[in-house]
Amino acid sequence: MPEPKFIFQVTIDCAPEVEDEFNKWYNEVHMPLVMKGGMLESAARFKVTDATETPVSKYTTMCVFKNRAAFEKWLSSDILAAARANTAEVMGGKDVTWTSRTFYEPIATFGDWPIRT
Repeated sequence: MPEPKFIFQVTIDCAPEVEDEFNKWYNEVHMPLVMKGGMLESAARFKVTDATETPVSKYTTMCVFKNRAAFEKWLSSDILAAARANTAEVMGGKDVTWTSRTFYEPIATFGDWPIRT
């Protein structure tokens, strides 16, 4: 059975007045920048719904890595450094907050979990 992938999860909040600009930049500029080089295998963005009343960040991005070594290589890469510089240049001073950045290792999968090798 294939090994489950590692997940890097980022959560973000932004003010309603910058939401359209933020989402356009994030999808069209930021994610293509961080995806360069092939270290990050895939990613997906999600927006919280009103299905539950849990106080969480509005947006989350889940980035998939083959293993911890791939994540650590990406973390110290020029690719991520360039993406961070662009973030500071474009979103600096705007009401956008990265509320968490968390790296998860797999411990179990159930059903038809899509993040596999």
